[in-house]
Order: sequence, then C-alpha cells, then structure tokens
Amino acid sequence: MCPQPLNQLVPDMGTLTRQDEDCLYLNIWTTDLAMNYRNAPVLVFFEGEGFVAGAPSRFPAQDLAAEGLVIVSVAYRLNVFGFFCLEDLEARGNLGLLDQYLALVWIHENIAAFGGDPRSVTLMGHSAGATSVMYHMISPRTANLFHRAIVMSGSILSPWSHSQHPANTSRAISRSLGCMVVNQTRQILTCLRNKSTTEILRAFETQYMDGNWTDMILPVTDDFLPDIEQYLPKSPLEALRDGSFLKIPVLTGTTSHEGVIAISHWGGDLLAQGYSQLLKLFTSSILPMVMSRYGFHNHNSKAEIAAILKWQYIDSVKPGDTQGLISQLTDFYTDAQFKAPHLKQLQLLAKSDISVYAYQFEQSGVDLFGKDFNISGAGHGTELVFLFGPTLIQSSIGRRFSSAEERLSIAIKRIWAEFIRQGSLGSNPYGYGFSWRKYSMEEDNYIILRTQTTLQPDRLKPDLDVMGRYRISMWNELLPQIRNISVSKTPTVKNGVKGMQLTTDQPYRSAMYTLIGFVVILLILLIVCVILLKRRAKERERDLF
Repeated sequence: MCPQPLNQLVPDMGTLTRQDEDCLYLNIWTTDLAMNYRNAPVLVFFEGEGFVAGAPSRFPAQDLAAEGLVIVSVAYRLNVFGFFCLEDLEARGNLGLLDQYLALVWIHENIAAFGGDPRSVTLMGHSAGATSVMYHMISPRTANLFHRAIVMSGSILSPWSHSQHPANTSRAISRSLGCMVVNQTRQILTCLRNKSTTEILRAFETQYMDGNWTDMILPVTDDFLPDIEQYLPKSPLEALRDGSFLKIPVLTGTTSHEGVIAISHWGGDLLAQGYSQLLKLFTSSILPMVMSRYGFHNHNSKAEIAAILKWQYIDSVKPGDTQGLISQLTDFYTDAQFKAPHLKQLQLLAKSDISVYAYQFEQSGVDLFGKDFNISGAGHGTELVFLFGPTLIQSSIGRRFSSAEERLSIAIKRIWAEFIRQGSLGSNPYGYGFSWRKYSMEEDNYIILRTQTTLQPDRLKPDLDVMGRYRISMWNELLPQIRNISVSKTPTVKNGVKGMQLTTDQPYRSAMYTLIGFVVILLILLIVCVILLKRRAKERERDLF
C-alpha cells in the first residue's frame, strides 16, 4: 500500500499492512474470452477514502471480470505524499491525480495486450475515487483516454473533495517537521526529503486526527501554474456550470446511509459515551467542522445557520436517546457530505447534452463501516460488495450472500456491464423487469436498488421523501442564501475616531437576519411540498428494482 494511516481503512478488508513509497502499480483481471477474442470493454477502478487512505487490492475483481470485461484497479499516492502543495511549480499538488492520469495513458497504450479495447474504457470510482473520476472529466488533458464514467458515493462538489488553501496546511505540516526555517519551496522540499516516511505520516496524522479537517491536503485548482502545466485550470463548480467537461455517459448514485463512514471514524465506543457527551461532541466539534467546510463559519449568519442545523437534526431527538442521536448524526453526515453535493452535481450534469443514469442503493445487511452502531439501511461502500460479488463479501464480511442478495449482486453486475459496454441502459436490461430512463431534473427519476422486488415504484413513504428532499434543499439552497443575505459591511463613523463602528442598529440587524432566515425556511418548505404534491398528482414514475 502507499503510505497512509492504517486506521482509516475499512475494517476486515484483508491483511494488507505493508506500506512502501514504491506503490504505483496496476492490478489487471482479464478472462480467456478477452484474451482469445480481444477488444473486451475495459473498466478502470479508482477507490480511496477522503484521499487519506486506500488500497485497490482490497477489491478482488475476478467476479466482475467474468462478465467479459477487463478490469484495472489503480494505486495512487495519498494524503501528504499525493497532495502536498505550496502553490508553485516545484510543489504543485495533485500528484495523486497525476498518478491516475499516467495510469490512464499507460492503459490507453498497453491494454490491448491484455485483451482490452482502448477505444472502450469506462472510468469507475468510489468515494474519493468517484471525485477523482469527476476531476478527470473536467481536466482538459484526458480527451480520448476514457469514454464513460461511473461515479459512486462521491461528488466533486463534496466539502471534503477540494482544498481552498492547500499551502496553509502544507506549510503547517512542514513547520511541525522543522522544515519551515525558510520560505523557499526547494529548500522546504529538500528538508522534507530528509525525513522518513514514518515522520511525515506522523506529522500528517497529528494534523488530521486533531480535527483540523477544514483545510486538508486535497486536490486543488492549479491555475497558479503555467498554462501548459495545468491539470485542473477551473474550479469544480465553475467547470460544471459552464460545461467544461467531457461529454460522456454517466452512471451515478449514492447509498441511503453514507454518513456511517463519518461516525465510524469517531470510534466504536461512540455509543458508550452517552447522550450528553454525544450532544456536546456535535455542538462543539462536528457542527463547527462541517460549517467551516461549507464556508458558513466566518459570516454574520453563522449563529442562525447553526441554530437551523441543530433544529433540523438534533432537537427532535428525545433527551437521553443515544441511538436516536447517532441515527440523526448519520443523517447529518449523509446529507452534508454526500447526498446534497451529489444531487447538485447530478443536476449540473443533467443540464448538458449527455446521458446520465441515477440510482440509490438501499440494501441493508452488509455494512463495512458501521457494524457497531445498529443503523439500518445501506452504509458507505455497501454497493461495492454487491458489485464485486461473492469473493469480496467472503473476504470483507466473512460470509456468503443469501439467495436474495445473490440475485441482486448478479443483477447489478450485469447492469453495470451493460453500461460499460453500451454507455446506455435499455428499457428492460437483461429482463429484470424495470425501465431505467435517463435522469431529468423535472422528473427527478432514479432507480432504487434493493432486494424487495415486490414493492411498487409509488410505495415510497411520502413523508420521508418530502423531508429528505427538504434537507437536501436546505444544504444546497437555503443555507447559502442565508449566508449571502448576511454578508454586509457595518458602516463606520466618518467624523469620529478612525475605525469606530456604528453599533446601535446591530441588535435590529441580527433580529432581521434571523427573521429572514426562518421566513426563507418556511417558503422553501412550502415550495417543496407543492412541487412534490404536483409530482405525485401526476403519478411521477420512480423506477424501483
């Protein structure tokens, strides 16, 4: 494995413990069929957790390759080794993404020797790997290297996917290692290269584990480089908004309870801490951290935004209900870190003239992260177990599929394989009894993947649907609007002491902003309800597997 904190890996995913900077390798699975007949479709897989940890060998792909595919999984540099950046040519950042890019170039030039077709390459990513796929889609340097994209449980718009101030964190780590005696990049790098891998990792872990997640070492827009050297010249949001990305078919989705991965990082003793300690953890640490990543922490409205989030996720929990509080924390992380940015990305993709297919994976019973928390639903990474099949569930969970789970796994493998081959999904792929149409913002149509095939598409609980949509709208629309309304300068006294500020209207100003915020909440709730009622009146079709 590339150097990384081992405690960030999925538990029970094998016995991979050896680390080395000599880690840039590919794993390739092919079949006799592909070798004999050539020109098999190619699937390139990126994984990883938060660009901090990852090991592609955790995911054996022989079961998926048996669908007649050539599968390639790619290792890339992580954390400080992959994304250290001082915002200049000598410490440019994005080295982990460039590792992936060079792997794509190698695959383009060599995959035919393994029976693969370099003209039919699908890039698939999960979590940090999913955001990596999107970064390659918006890079101007990847044309013709891949032709379809599968984006699972990750968005380029997620608050954990992009660094706003990478040099700050990189300098902090350098300073902790005694390498900031000068500010010249070359001398800083020389100093760091004299440190051991263990020392550098320990410095990174100190920064990361202390909760300094607001300015992590992550991919960065590299417009500070000369044009010929830039890999990501535009910010993710700007690129999606103006259509500066590869126009290729996309299959994308999330699981129902992605946030399990976040609470799992707080440790298995989370339940033992009790309600009061968990509530304190949320208000003093979790809430400020997420607000900071969203840019809500430095505005006049931060108190109002914090109150809204506490009201939405915490105030409904009965005092003393520890399990209920953990469930709400899971929803908080799921919405903020995954579902809200995913929907925003999905809608921006759908505005362009490409085929986009959306899903939500809801099958419970296989949980890689939240085994200690008794949370129903599909956690982060669950869909990978069903996609990679019997070999993976045996190695990660230690059991076999049930008969219903096996049918779902077979269906998912074949559906994914059809998209990999065709870049589209027919009206009834492989005879599984449902129609999967391209996503449109008007219909908001996506497929729910789970084993309960007897349920009908209109049997989703409308109250849960309304509240779920409201919470996503809150993150994507309401809270940014409140922040923008509250950004204003306080006038200064021109004929008094220099810099003295008028303060007599501040209580009224604060009350006004609070009132505006809650009025906007009520308006959005009303709008969401009206829209959903109209959709249900027209019997909006949701495809359900």
